[in-house]
Amino acid sequence: MPKLIPNIENRVRKLPKPANASQALQPLFEAISNAFYAIEDRNEGQERKTSGSVLVNITNLSKPTRFRVEVSDNGVGLDDERYEAFQTIDTDYKVKKGGKGVGRLFWLDAFQKVSVESLYFEGGELKRRCFRFVLGNDEQIVEEELESGYVGRTERGTTIICEGLRGTSYQDRFPKQKPTFLRYFSAHFIADFLVGSGPAVQVNLDGDITQYPSETSKLVIAKELNTGEFEIDGYGKFSVKGFACDKEASTGLDGNHQLHLLANGRTVESRKVDSLIGFPAVNIGERDDLFFHGCVTSEYFDDRVNEGRTAFNIPEKILNEISRRCVERVRNDVLAQQKEQYETKRKGNYENFVTRHPIYGFDDAETQLSRVPYHANSAEEFATGLVKYQIRRDEERQSAMEKAIELLEKNDEIPSSFEDTLEKTVSELQNSERLALAQHVVRRKLVLELMDNLLRRVRQIDGKKNDFHLEKTLHSFIVPMHVQGNNPSEKRSRAHDLWILDERLAFTRAFSSDKRFDDLLIGSENPDRADLIVWDFASGLGVADPNFGGEKVDTSRPLDKVMIVEFKKPGRRNYGSSDQIHYQITKYINELRGEEIEGFNSERIRISNDCVFYCYVVADIVGDLKDQLSTWPKSANGQGRFMSLSGDVNGSIEVIQWQDLVNDAWARNEATLFAAGLKRS
Repeated sequence: MPKLIPNIENRVRKLPKPANASQALQPLFEAISNAFYAIEDRNEGQERKTSGSVLVNITNLSKPTRFRVEVSDNGVGLDDERYEAFQTIDTDYKVKKGGKGVGRLFWLDAFQKVSVESLYFEGGELKRRCFRFVLGNDEQIVEEELESGYVGRTERGTTIICEGLRGTSYQDRFPKQKPTFLRYFSAHFIADFLVGSGPAVQVNLDGDITQYPSETSKLVIAKELNTGEFEIDGYGKFSVKGFACDKEASTGLDGNHQLHLLANGRTVESRKVDSLIGFPAVNIGERDDLFFHGCVTSEYFDDRVNEGRTAFNIPEKILNEISRRCVERVRNDVLAQQKEQYETKRKGNYENFVTRHPIYGFDDAETQLSRVPYHANSAEEFATGLVKYQIRRDEERQSAMEKAIELLEKNDEIPSSFEDTLEKTVSELQNSERLALAQHVVRRKLVLELMDNLLRRVRQIDGKKNDFHLEKTLHSFIVPMHVQGNNPSEKRSRAHDLWILDERLAFTRAFSSDKRFDDLLIGSENPDRADLIVWDFASGLGVADPNFGGEKVDTSRPLDKVMIVEFKKPGRRNYGSSDQIHYQITKYINELRGEEIEGFNSERIRISNDCVFYCYVVADIVGDLKDQLSTWPKSANGQGRFMSLSGDVNGSIEVIQWQDLVNDAWARNEATLFAAGLKRS
């Protein structure tokens, strides 16, 4: 009668080739799993269980063509029933345990030579079966007496010997280092070892012996972190058996917390669930540095594993959903107390984040936290998760405003709902402006608080070795040193806090900070430098940035206003004869009058001879400086000093005390601080 003739060589050739080390090890892991099953079969229905043991002896791990592994077990043995199943391609003999009947075909694909010796009972008599397992279409099982080195069993069980890796896919990807092999081995069988119901396994790697499950069991700090059975809509019943382990248990796995997805009691896939668990470590007793490992079982997984048991025939979206629901169950049932503590702390972190970055506080805390990943716990993570919602709200508000304008511009009848729509849109716009204002004010508040503390710190260390460092820090804090703001290649010139001196300078780029005159002025050879010079272009003292909106500054008109600022160390008491304020400022003015500054687009800007110079000295009026200024009129608040310049120079010099400078900045921002619900600390 005609029948189908199997083509074994073609079948093996079509098996998926390994793309990584884990897949390259799969044929060997199949042999070890078969040994586990053989021990289970021997003990099935027996009151007195046999102590199961599997020996894995590997030689020449680093030499692919000479690689040799022996997998020996004391299981049921290859009796007639099981031998017949071995000879049947795609046998359903182990279907109840998830067996697909093709695992041994992977041996033919991966190894050049496979030998089997098995002792089993038949009719109360111990019998032996030996054969070669060969890749070919005519005869794959060659029964013969194997030579010494392939036989030697004296007790019931099976030994499988595989030699020489076949093909570049296996040779290139099979681990060649002992630690690497053990990491993959532990990771693959970790669920079996954690549960602890399987046999003892000894792995001998070229003489180095490792014992399992003791190697894994010693890493388990807490067991019985179990969810019990629960339902996931659409996918059936699941259960998670959990363990809290030392961090070494996750060695070789991607991530710390793990979910091991099992099919028919065997690990098919281990998934990193750090972001789903949320908290970085599990707390058990006095330990707060443990990682969670959960073994997931379900009929849904049992029925949907591929024939090589290397992956599920389930879309990734569904696997992600199942994993998420399983971890939620673990958090709610098993780690409930730690979850509550974590969420309380996380909410506090979020509230601190919104305090510092108010623009993200556009909804209540619970709503905002539900929009970010559960593991989000830092300012950057909160912002990353919320920015898309912020953009959506801005876009929706912008669209609503544009539609309202469009409706008003048309001659169509205005609907009765227009008032409510407009009121809602305006309210949302006002709220957005309030948040933006708060963001702006929070930064200014921090700047001024830091200024307060810097001043206090500089005064505390007066006379000590590191005071000069903090003096420079104070200058740099207000405006970067050694930069010229109108230099387009100097990015630092955009980042300054000159609003502390004068609100008009908040966005100026027309300034020079601690630059030599021969760098600033065309044709100058003077190496002296003023702390800060600001001229009246680019929002400095009133005129707009020429690079903003395509405006063009008229450089044919000479500069008629310039600001000069000198910073003196807070608390400084000693001023020599060469440190006379009036003389120093006048020298700077004489250097500038009538000269040319290289402005935007390399255009020359002349400083007029009758330019008005607004000169400020920021200092503490104590010691020699107090004597030096004793004849100067007091400023309006009675704390500073003021002198009008006369003769050939137009302008004035005002000496402002450091604390008055900061207090004035606080006062200028008081209204916005109040509007944002903030105040000076």
